[in-house]
Amino acid sequence: MILLATLQWRPQLNPLLCGVVVLAMGGWLYWTYRRLKLRFPIGKSLVLLTPKLLMMGFIAFALFDPAWDFERRESQKGKLVAVVDVSASMNVVDDRHDSRLTRARKILDHIKDDLPSDVALETLEFDTQLHKPGETNRTGGTDLGGCLVALSEQTSGALGIVLLTDGGDEPVRAATLPAAPLTVIGIGTDPTNWNDIAIAGLEAPATVEKDTQFEISADLVARGTAGHVGVKLERDGKTIAEQQADLSNKRVRVKFPVICSEPGLQHYRLSVEHMPGELSYLNNDRPFTVDVQKKALHVLYFTRELGMDFKMLRSEIGRDPGLAFTALFRTLSEHFTVQGDRLAGDEALDAGFPTEVKTLQLFDCIVIGSFAATDWSKEQFDALVKYVEQGGAVIFLGGEKSFGLGGYASTPLAALFPWQLDASEPDLARGAFTVNIPAAGAGHPIVAGLDTSLTLSSANNPGALKPGATALLSANKIPVVAVQSFGKGKVLGIASNTLWEWARKSEALRNAYGLFWRQAVRNLTGKTEGGRYLSVRWDKDHYNPGEQATADIRVSAEGVRLSATLNQSPVAVDTRQGRAGEFGSQCRFKERGEYVYRLVAYQGDAVLETYEKTLPVAPLLPEGSKLELDEDMLRKLAEKGGGSYVRESEADQLRKMLAAKFWQKTIVTETPVATSGPHFAVMVMVLLVVEWWLRRKANLI
Repeated sequence: MILLATLQWRPQLNPLLCGVVVLAMGGWLYWTYRRLKLRFPIGKSLVLLTPKLLMMGFIAFALFDPAWDFERRESQKGKLVAVVDVSASMNVVDDRHDSRLTRARKILDHIKDDLPSDVALETLEFDTQLHKPGETNRTGGTDLGGCLVALSEQTSGALGIVLLTDGGDEPVRAATLPAAPLTVIGIGTDPTNWNDIAIAGLEAPATVEKDTQFEISADLVARGTAGHVGVKLERDGKTIAEQQADLSNKRVRVKFPVICSEPGLQHYRLSVEHMPGELSYLNNDRPFTVDVQKKALHVLYFTRELGMDFKMLRSEIGRDPGLAFTALFRTLSEHFTVQGDRLAGDEALDAGFPTEVKTLQLFDCIVIGSFAATDWSKEQFDALVKYVEQGGAVIFLGGEKSFGLGGYASTPLAALFPWQLDASEPDLARGAFTVNIPAAGAGHPIVAGLDTSLTLSSANNPGALKPGATALLSANKIPVVAVQSFGKGKVLGIASNTLWEWARKSEALRNAYGLFWRQAVRNLTGKTEGGRYLSVRWDKDHYNPGEQATADIRVSAEGVRLSATLNQSPVAVDTRQGRAGEFGSQCRFKERGEYVYRLVAYQGDAVLETYEKTLPVAPLLPEGSKLELDEDMLRKLAEKGGGSYVRESEADQLRKMLAAKFWQKTIVTETPVATSGPHFAVMVMVLLVVEWWLRRKANLI
């Protein structure tokens, strides 16, 4: 315990008035002394004046209201938890003397020596899991996010946590942090002094189509002296491509065109030749996976008059490995051309649009371009209507020969459109129309994620929406995109012929265009992730340990009750306020592994539908892929944890910082001198008695 006392003055009046009062009291005492000296000798006058002088002093003392401030500092009792990163990257010797792990342990020893006797140090280590020092079976990887989640559950009551780490290979966005203040010490040196070759970045598609060429590219970076190095691409341990890369300019990009005929999850590895004297070989190899898929959904595009929408639509759907695109269009007279993916049994396409339902049912979705209704035959009308009635999906494109303008109001297809077609439909409007999502379409899977500012330069006005239709996008107060159910199938209408312009304006709008079409095809066909009644959309394609996943759930049936589990443990499913049929579910992944999310929809006591998804949770990058110290990430992590970040070179300052934050608590008490007890009042009473006695002795009473 340390006790410090200081006297603080707290005058009751402002300084000017206090001075006036003191001068007045001094003047009164001088006047009183002059009067006493006229009647008594100087000695007796001073004796009679002394009580008055003391009383004036007490009054001045009370006026300035002094108080004692007592400051007491006590060492807290408890434990400080130190967590040391022991992953493979901590074995890197990046200062030419000691490894990162050796330096971290030296810092920890200094912290331990400086601790007060009442504070115990508990040491833990982590790689992919949190464990006690010396435990074996470590993998060498890093799961900093998972470690922080585990710390939040195991360190309750700690005075503080000191984390010594080089960060890891991926940013940590853990939402759960320990309650105790988190101090982070970054272990790592300036990379400009390294001699090293690294794979700085790798780009590969997550999913590709079987037997379709795709590209794998990587950026190589050299620090120090480097020339030509060999780069090798392997699949399942077998070399499939090699090339030389020139690193004389310190950076180069290598590209590998690849075709895979094996469906399923394919394991690839890109590796760079090891050069003598490199800092580490951990960042010379990069394993990754590519999901090779067969095309799951087949789309037929039919038109008699080609426009720009065909080119853009074919390009965007072609980017999706899960969609097969077949185009059927007229060339000369009544001759037709078939392009794209062919299916067994689609020979009837060579003669034009099919007249039999069984041919149309080869396709999951049919897109109809803009051309006049007079170009259809009765058999084609009937086949398309039956196709939708029996569960097919159709998308009608807008234009100058669509809807009422194209003469469809009096045809059998009029029943399919989401609008009540009118033969007197106005001409196609031209201009700049701002697109928005109306309240009825908010949250619909087809327009989910379309938060970019969108516009259209043309718009049909086919008529009022039918009672069962839903507007998804509107422009100029016109529902330009609408959807409705028909029989067992669904129909989407797009009342514009300039939607394709999004793909040419910017990368963001191109992404919006592609997202709209991918979501439209999957939702209309009922083959979205989830099934016929359940549609599930996850907020990320991949999750790291410690992260939270959010699933947006949509149910296309009434009276449904949902139940969800994660690895057989219950998970809450919450209703979205004001959005019928929409739900949300959140789950957190504490550590790496495979998590099975299972969602069951009940209608009454019967199971309506079941959805199940396996979510692999692990860092995307292998240990040591990025050896550079990510100070910005560690600093933000410490700030979020209520602590601070320091470099290893600043670790000597840590003792004072920890003492101020964790080990000492200061207690300040304030005691007024004049009013804290009876002593001041007693002294005043004694002075008054003495004054009375002296005046009586002097015959002044």
